[in-house]
Amino acid sequence: MNTYARELEKALEIATAAGEVALGHFGAPPPVEEKEDASPVTRADRETEHRIARMLEERFPLDGILGEEGAVLPSRSGRRWLVDPIDGTKDFVRGSPYWAVQLALEEGGRVRVGVIHCPALDETLHAAAGAGCFLNGTRVAASAVSRLDRSIVTVSGFNAASASWPGEGVRRLLEECWTVRAYGGACNVVMLARGKADVWLSGRGMEWDYAPARVVADECGARFLTRTGDGRIDRAHCVLCAPGVEREVRRLLDISCCAGADSMED
Repeated sequence: MNTYARELEKALEIATAAGEVALGHFGAPPPVEEKEDASPVTRADRETEHRIARMLEERFPLDGILGEEGAVLPSRSGRRWLVDPIDGTKDFVRGSPYWAVQLALEEGGRVRVGVIHCPALDETLHAAAGAGCFLNGTRVAASAVSRLDRSIVTVSGFNAASASWPGEGVRRLLEECWTVRAYGGACNVVMLARGKADVWLSGRGMEWDYAPARVVADECGARFLTRTGDGRIDRAHCVLCAPGVEREVRRLLDISCCAGADSMED
């Protein structure tokens, strides 16, 4: 059985190097441009992704690459790396520390390795299939909270969440929980994985946004859910939750109960 130890070691090395590139711009970010979807992008995003792609090609020359800022390399191994150079560019350009370098490996239609590196917070969350989930080297797990009214809910984009999930269900989720917080997508996942938050609701995201969260959820004991219940990372939405509140989350958001498969390559 592949424990993905080498892949994880190299992914951590690459994420750390990429974080140094991004930190070189942090505090005095380059001018912001707008992409077609109106999301921001800077030279820092592009330079960080370039560093990641170059290091991946050197270490895993047969693997494919799919990056948010345009890095694409066809796979000759049946594996691909999903790259989000700066998750939370809006926070990055405003000087907030809640942004991250994200890197994940997908093989056989399943996410096997995920790294969320938060350089400005000096925190790194990583997970590998069958090997657990760790924050700065210490194993972490989803919370044991079993009631929604004792749960901390984190949200990435209220408008997007309401558009992708039942609006009334989102409203009730936010009203019935203990409190609501928003740290930015990747940082919300870190909070959930370490048991400091209990639900993460996202309504708009790409595969590179959700890939690390998928294996993190599996390895920290959380649930990764989509509207159809298939748990794929290419559905443009997801919710992560602690296992004790899964039933309530499914009920409020009208989530199917079918056993799901992970994201499959196109």
